[in-house]
Amino acid sequence: MKKITILLATTLLISITLVSFTTLPFPMIKVEGSKFFMGSEDGDGSADIDEQKKHEVTVSNFEISKFEVTVWEWKQFVKAKGLKMPKAPKWGWKDKYPMNNITWEEAIAYCNWLSKKEGLTQVYGKNGPFYTCNFQANGYRLPTEAEWEFAAKGGKSSKGYKYSGSNTLDEIAWHKGNSNGTPHAVGTKLQNELGIYDMSGNVWEWCWDWYNKDYYKIENSNNPKGPENGEKKSVRGGSWDSQPNYIRPANRISTAPEKTHEFYGFRLVRTVTQ
Repeated sequence: MKKITILLATTLLISITLVSFTTLPFPMIKVEGSKFFMGSEDGDGSADIDEQKKHEVTVSNFEISKFEVTVWEWKQFVKAKGLKMPKAPKWGWKDKYPMNNITWEEAIAYCNWLSKKEGLTQVYGKNGPFYTCNFQANGYRLPTEAEWEFAAKGGKSSKGYKYSGSNTLDEIAWHKGNSNGTPHAVGTKLQNELGIYDMSGNVWEWCWDWYNKDYYKIENSNNPKGPENGEKKSVRGGSWDSQPNYIRPANRISTAPEKTHEFYGFRLVRTVTQ
């Protein structure tokens, strides 16, 4: 990442950040933990069927990727592991587009691969057929729903926007009304309060948590990590094919971890260790 400063007529200072899309890992944003109100009471129709009611939780410090994981990043993974790319979407594989058509389990494998590549402790293991997550490890992982929503809402810098970074959807999201039926290169809309892109729209993002509509009623409010088991995983953020109400930060859907879709991608998180 390279930062360029331009001075125009000695009065206007413009700062432009250029991001290289040919090096791993991509930039991470440090998020200072805090209490916040997770969920919402602003649902409108079918989009709020899965939505958690407003309730207070606490998240600790963590890092989250500035962008959704791209096709180019995924190509480095499959090349290193001797794998094949999944079936190409109708728009083809474009390097700067968010990766899609991958399962939750494949996203987990990518996290462990990148952790090992960077000399970090891998987060994920298996106990028989079940995945385990060492949240104390310093490697890459998927966000919990609480971490994802806290970051999408702007963290401690939140201005209470309806979407992630604005009340005007077209400023910050690729969605059904403006996408022309395809995702777009990451980071081409405005960032949110924390400097994170595409947390509303572009592609839905896999989270760690098993899905349970009413789990918030019994969960530990300190760094909640979802139920211990389930049939479906939670997915957040809306996509290029979503109506506006599905793109609000509190909205959530679920799908089986072995399923793929042109709507689904992911972004990375790391635990901040002292």
